[in-house]
Amino acid sequence: MTRTTQITLYLVRVALGHEGDEVALNEPIDWQEVFHLAKRQGIIAIVWDGLQILTKRGLISSEQMPPKALKLQWALSAENVEKRYCKQAMLAENLVDAFAKQGVDTHVLKGLSISGYYPTPEHRECGDLDCFLTSFNSDKELVCRYEDGNRIAQEVGAKVSLGFYKHSHINYRGLVVENHAFCTAIRGSRDRKAFERHLQMLLSTQPSAAIGESALLRPCADFNALFLTAHSFGHYLTEGIKLRHILDWAMLLKAEQHNIDWATFYMWCDRMHYTKFADTLTAISVKHFGMEITSSDIHVESPFVERVLDDVLYDNRSIHNTNSSKFVKRIKILRAHLFGGWRHKELYEKSAFVDTMQMVLGFIFERKPKL
Repeated sequence: MTRTTQITLYLVRVALGHEGDEVALNEPIDWQEVFHLAKRQGIIAIVWDGLQILTKRGLISSEQMPPKALKLQWALSAENVEKRYCKQAMLAENLVDAFAKQGVDTHVLKGLSISGYYPTPEHRECGDLDCFLTSFNSDKELVCRYEDGNRIAQEVGAKVSLGFYKHSHINYRGLVVENHAFCTAIRGSRDRKAFERHLQMLLSTQPSAAIGESALLRPCADFNALFLTAHSFGHYLTEGIKLRHILDWAMLLKAEQHNIDWATFYMWCDRMHYTKFADTLTAISVKHFGMEITSSDIHVESPFVERVLDDVLYDNRSIHNTNSSKFVKRIKILRAHLFGGWRHKELYEKSAFVDTMQMVLGFIFERKPKL
């Protein structure tokens, strides 16, 4: 692990109030590298918080401080993260109010939902707003309101783009919303469909909590634990993840570890081949983010900690955030699965060929899948 990485992780721990192993601050620090690493990993404002805390404590001498120009750039970057967060939250609340007026509940998937677990929610970088829209019918059964969400969004002036079975894209005054027809990818697999049914069952039987004073809803801890695992692992296998994804898991553990049914969680992880990845996220959270695990039901060891962390920090496999065409992106996703190497063989413990064929056959024969 490079010194830049050590300093970055240390500043994250300081920002979270879990400092753990000390890092020699009296030795040279390449602050420009720390800044760029934090920016690439989606944690620029959180690392800035850690630096501010150390400065107030007098633990960094004036000689060791970042140059004045870089400090100004860093402060502005953190401020911009906060401004974007507040703007997205405001736009999300406005759109969701329109949903609520027509009896539609908005469950937030990750993003704004998880940010509430952070010491400063506004410093958790948010991208799109992912949501699953529901209501209960006369038989008190949960019903997905995906199509109604698209219609209501258009009524309030948003642009709606269809074309992908799992979710639509809603552009509401610059806020990009992924309106999910399904919480997770379900094509080509009975297990994935069963997993999706379980997630929706959790939404129907366990209450979601209001986010602040808005109509936005945070799903229950059991849902978030499974959804975050499935979502981050899916990205990890195809195009990689950022430290922000792991930090989300750490924040969930810190706040909800005693409110999660871990036996059921691991049962589904075993069935979906997520267990080794989930264990690695937890082990990284403990070792590098200083999380304290007090529940004896949680696995805290993993042999893949440094391997996955190196992948996250240094492997650039971005697909969705590029300007490539849909066709090129699909080819890249297939290649990532088919040639996943140790990630599939050791971490996923699932045949790369079988996994790829499920994707291909699902795309061909289940263009509009149903549960």
